[in-house]
Amino acid sequence: MSHVCLVSDQPIPNLTTVLQFKPHTVILLATKERRKEAKRLEKVIRQKCVEVTTKEIRAYDINDVVSVSENVIKDFTDDEITLNITGGTKIGTIGTFQTFYSSGKPIFYVNTYDNEIIKVSPVEEKIPINVDISINDYLAVYGFNISEYVKEDRYISERKHITDTIVQLAINRQELIGEINSKLKDIDKAVYPINITLRDDKDFIRICGILENHGLVQRKRQTTIQIPDIEAAKYLRGFWFEEYVYLTAKSLDVNEVKLNVTGKWDTTGKKPPKNEFDVLISKRNRLFYISCKTANPDRFVDGTDESVGKEYLYELDALGDRALGLFGKKMLASARPVTNDYVKSRAEDMKIKIVDGRNIATLKDNLKQWLNT
Repeated sequence: MSHVCLVSDQPIPNLTTVLQFKPHTVILLATKERRKEAKRLEKVIRQKCVEVTTKEIRAYDINDVVSVSENVIKDFTDDEITLNITGGTKIGTIGTFQTFYSSGKPIFYVNTYDNEIIKVSPVEEKIPINVDISINDYLAVYGFNISEYVKEDRYISERKHITDTIVQLAINRQELIGEINSKLKDIDKAVYPINITLRDDKDFIRICGILENHGLVQRKRQTTIQIPDIEAAKYLRGFWFEEYVYLTAKSLDVNEVKLNVTGKWDTTGKKPPKNEFDVLISKRNRLFYISCKTANPDRFVDGTDESVGKEYLYELDALGDRALGLFGKKMLASARPVTNDYVKSRAEDMKIKIVDGRNIATLKDNLKQWLNT
């Protein structure tokens, strides 16, 4: 079978039918403005051992679209050929639909919202989507190439009891999380091992004992600990929260979860921009991005009257829009409460879910509802 797709800025519907129908040949119809998107799709499709080629169509010339479509059908007269009309310009959609419909060829539309592929012609039929697009492929067709993520997570499960203890501290005594963060603000410049002393407090005494028993630190006095390396320092400064969100997400009915995903965008230039995603979840061919923060979201950015929480939102919104597509979703998970009304209002406008402060105690239920809405 050969399969034709219209290339747009939303590549996931194209990849969905390619993976589901498993054609031996894919023909991408792309305008010159969509060459970059077509190349990304070509790369991912070829990795599935499928032959793929791109043919150019003129975005607003219906006669050209019809002509190219007719030639594609002629090229595959001895083969079944199908069309996915999800995407492209209106002229592209009308022109290809008209040509394939007149030739009696199967035409499909991907309804991501309801997780189904609709066969539009010759006989209408609804087909459940039964493929799972990996996080790696999902990001790749949007131009982001993963270089690293946490592959071996056994150590995360092994220290879950420490993470849970710190989470309870964040829920019940949030000011103590701020104290830990302030003691570890220069961890990238430190020469290890380093010693930090926390206040003589029953909760700190308990946590220091748990950290020592696990071998994560050496205990010098009741609340003075020696941190052996930067990895342990990063965990104590806030990576514990990313691990908590990651483990909670993994416990749910999802397709895939990745932690601490780093990589580069495939833009031109000597230094492609880099980015990092804290936690990514895929479910039903949709991507969900959670940004995890343990710093005080209500404090002001140095030298400005802007809150850190507002900065978090803009960063999350920009990165999410670039990588998630129309049906992706974004969440800000903050171990400390977001009390700034403007930040909460902006998050609602940006369609960013906030789970913060004491609400992290019910993170699992919050994630369930968010993933299934």
